[in-house]
Amino acid sequence: MELKLVYRGLRQVSDWALHFYSEVYVDGQENVPRDGPLIITPCHHNELLDIATLSVTIPYGRPVCFWAKSSMFKNPLARVILLSSGSIPVARNPNSTPTPSESGSESESPANSAAQGKSGPSTSVHEALFRDTFRALDREEVIGVFPEGTSYTEPGIVQIKDGASRAALEYVRWAKETRGEQGKKLKIVPVGIVYTDKSQYQSRVCVRWGKPIDVEEFAQEQIAASQDASLELDSRPLIKALSTEIEKRMLTLTINAPDWDTLYTIEAARDILWDDKERISASHFVWISQNLISLFTDPHAAPSITKARQALLKYHSLLHHANLSHASLWGILPDPATRPTRTHALGIFARQLLTSVLHPRFALFLPTLVLHAPAYATGLLADRLFSHPHWEETRAQFKAIFGGVAAAAAYAGVTGLIVRRLIGGAPILAVGGAGKVPHWALPVVKGLCAAGKWFFLGDNATLGGKARTALGVFGVFYATSFVLSRWHNYWVGSNYRQLKRLLASWKLLLGTLSPRSSDLHGELLAPYTIPYIPPPNPYIKRRDGAEDVDAHARAGLPPPPPVPARKLIRPLLEARSEATRALWSFLVDSKYLRGLVSAKMRGEAWMQVGPAT
Repeated sequence: MELKLVYRGLRQVSDWALHFYSEVYVDGQENVPRDGPLIITPCHHNELLDIATLSVTIPYGRPVCFWAKSSMFKNPLARVILLSSGSIPVARNPNSTPTPSESGSESESPANSAAQGKSGPSTSVHEALFRDTFRALDREEVIGVFPEGTSYTEPGIVQIKDGASRAALEYVRWAKETRGEQGKKLKIVPVGIVYTDKSQYQSRVCVRWGKPIDVEEFAQEQIAASQDASLELDSRPLIKALSTEIEKRMLTLTINAPDWDTLYTIEAARDILWDDKERISASHFVWISQNLISLFTDPHAAPSITKARQALLKYHSLLHHANLSHASLWGILPDPATRPTRTHALGIFARQLLTSVLHPRFALFLPTLVLHAPAYATGLLADRLFSHPHWEETRAQFKAIFGGVAAAAAYAGVTGLIVRRLIGGAPILAVGGAGKVPHWALPVVKGLCAAGKWFFLGDNATLGGKARTALGVFGVFYATSFVLSRWHNYWVGSNYRQLKRLLASWKLLLGTLSPRSSDLHGELLAPYTIPYIPPPNPYIKRRDGAEDVDAHARAGLPPPPPVPARKLIRPLLEARSEATRALWSFLVDSKYLRGLVSAKMRGEAWMQVGPAT
């Protein structure tokens, strides 16, 4: 078995990067075989963090050999790292000029060209891709293929290409021709990666490993059911059938809305019903969201659905333009019917300010907050400089990577301070008066100082002395990073939520203190009540008839100019009240309240598809 030290190192880095999220929930681990050839087909909506998530969460710690676009291998250093980690280069059709799909994570052009029988200069490249893939599968390794072909942000899965299906069926045929049998059967495991808010710090990730597809068994069933006696393993109809099966299973593992407005509608409804989406159990998040989509796309829904959709979309849009979340607004003003006076708003802000500063959690968090401040600033700056303004999938990776590098630099600085203290024989922390430590701590401090002198004050001229010093520095750095990162991660969530509530209370105060004449009304307010739809992603190809005409017309239109949140606070509170009333009226009309008790069973799977019986 290969050690794959580079891959293991990258997987550890991936584990650190995922601390960007507060929780990584994994479901369906039993669907992934412990050994044998395997192809995983995950959705791809968050760039590099999708790869990090798969590497960390795959059961049994199985290494994954990802297909990666060949342009990433041009840099010599990147090539060494990618090849050492098992990545397989995929060349996009070298016979054509570059297209927008060049930016994707996995190319389908080779597979499609091969499937259509094309030949030319690209043939050797295609053969190299399949040769490397077959060799890895023959060693019972895992191949990672993103069948969508690129990373994107859309209301649902837009496209599934044929590369994974083509590789799987070709491998089965190759194994039969070379060995007379396949050995351990090749399986395909679809994977759904769902983020509660993928670019938002301290949101959550739900990873769902789907039921495996036995490729040979699937092919035999399709051939047996076909009227075409000439159907073979690598025939186009069979490849398409397998791709369709992969897509069907991926759709059941993810959240898929027919358009942006429906997605925005259910997000607002979900927030109102559960107060805070982060409070929904991760095991039910996808299920609840998809059932709400079914509710709001039911062709036989109650007539009140129109008013509910309009009210929810208006509320969602105003939240976006005010740069507020429903959770933070609910945290300071839980009753949607309340219209705070200026005195009330001032009291809310004062209470949130005192809670933020005087609560013991802030005192416990403050030292590590100061230490990690450069990491926060670096992550935000990297997001501004490097992420695409319209592609949400590019944002989190830069925040996580650059923020992580800055945090590591801070840990290195603390490590240097500790090493100097150990060498000098001074206690690491001065406890008690006059820099003295309690008697009970003296043995520990003396032991640390003795260990420091042994590691750092030996004969550094020899190779053994240098190795001992390096080992000591690494040990201190690892221990420091472990303690400080755990300390930070334990307290950051509650303090971050409180910070958002404090900011919301400040905006609420400014909005109530402002004269009503400064609020936006009528035509001036209208552009801020229509949800913004990002421009179409040029790297994906939509199916015919898959786009909403109105959404297509709005897509790519520039958003209205930013305005101070205080101008939107009063309209926002009105919109929240209206959306809450309209939603509950629609739910009552639809009889969708089965299982909903007074406590609303927050986070439990109470929402069913279809009216109560």
